[in-house]
Amino acid sequence: MYALGRLAVLVLLALLAAPASASALTATGARIAQHPGFVRVVVDFSGGSLEINEVDATDPSPGEGTARVEVRRSQISTLAIDRSAAGVRVRATQAAGRVVIRLEGARRAFKYLRVSALARPERLVLDLYSAKPPSRSAEIRAARGGCLRLTSVSADGRGFRVRGGERDLFEANFILRVRDASGRAVGRRVMTARGAWSARVAYRVSTAQTGTLEAVADSAKDGSLVCLVQVRVGLNP
Repeated sequence: MYALGRLAVLVLLALLAAPASASALTATGARIAQHPGFVRVVVDFSGGSLEINEVDATDPSPGEGTARVEVRRSQISTLAIDRSAAGVRVRATQAAGRVVIRLEGARRAFKYLRVSALARPERLVLDLYSAKPPSRSAEIRAARGGCLRLTSVSADGRGFRVRGGERDLFEANFILRVRDASGRAVGRRVMTARGAWSARVAYRVSTAQTGTLEAVADSAKDGSLVCLVQVRVGLNP
């Protein structure tokens, strides 16, 4: 009897010590909304805490029309989720120890996927950034958290001279990129810079058009978007 009582106490203590994140988690629904420059997909969860380290963008590049994110946990499930709005379709399916979330849109409609997790209520936020030049309301000169900022952009022949700032990016790495009116990359420069920086990035187009000048950093973990600043610019052949 003593041994059984001691075993019961040990089992109870183990249950009390188990982390909340080990509880069952269920994807219950999805919402889609258009914002200036991006489409936001929100997947709602219930039954436990959603931790960002349980989330991986297994296909973080939506340029070909698809992207995929997985939420991994031993006890996880999903209700039937299949919604479409704002040019995006989101579906969630069950797999062993994970829920797979698939995003679909037109080919070359989007250039980046940002993944974040929010609490109370628990939800996974997936932002798909448009590949086309941003409207003035969609320009980003200072990124959230100050990871990148643009202080000046000036045309210089078939290029731009750019000044900006960096803060706390992994290994201070980011990319300066020029995109044409369709969203295709027509200029690129790899950057490593701490704090204030300046650089010139060249591009090549065959006709005059509106484009995008951006500075961007990806996640070292899964390649999803970490930081983005972007402005609308004129491109010359």
